[in-house]
Amino acid sequence: MKKKEVLIIAVIALLSLGAILFMKLKPRSTPEVSQDLPAEKAEGDWIAVVHRNKVILWFDSGVDADYTVYGNVGHMHIEVRDRSWHVADVDCYDYTCKNMGWMNIGSYMYIVCLPNDLIIVDGATAMNVLNGE
Repeated sequence: MKKKEVLIIAVIALLSLGAILFMKLKPRSTPEVSQDLPAEKAEGDWIAVVHRNKVILWFDSGVDADYTVYGNVGHMHIEVRDRSWHVADVDCYDYTCKNMGWMNIGSYMYIVCLPNDLIIVDGATAMNVLNGE
C-alpha cells in the first residue's frame, strides 16, 4: 500500500476508536429516584432495582409492564406479568440474571446481575439494605 492509503486508514481507525470511547465513557443521565418506599398503595408488591446501593427503579409487581434500566455494562430489560418478573434481555457477558427465570414475592432468591451491579429485590429488603440493617 502507498503511504497515503496507510495514512487514510490510520485516520479512519483513530476517529472510529475516538467515537467508541466517547460513547462508552460519557456519563448516562439518570433521573433521581426516591430511596424510600413509594407512598401510594401497590396493586401487588413494591419491587426495587438497586444499582450501587441506590434504588434506580421502583415498580409494582401487580401492574404488567416492561422496564429498562442501565448498569455498569449496559441495559437490563425487565418484564413484569401476573405479579411475577424476570430479566427478558440484558447487556452483559454472564447472563445469570436472565437464566434465573421468573420471580415473585414468594421467591427465596433475588435476581442479581454482577457485571451490571444490579439487584432486583422486594421493597422491604431494599429498605433494610439501604438503611444498613
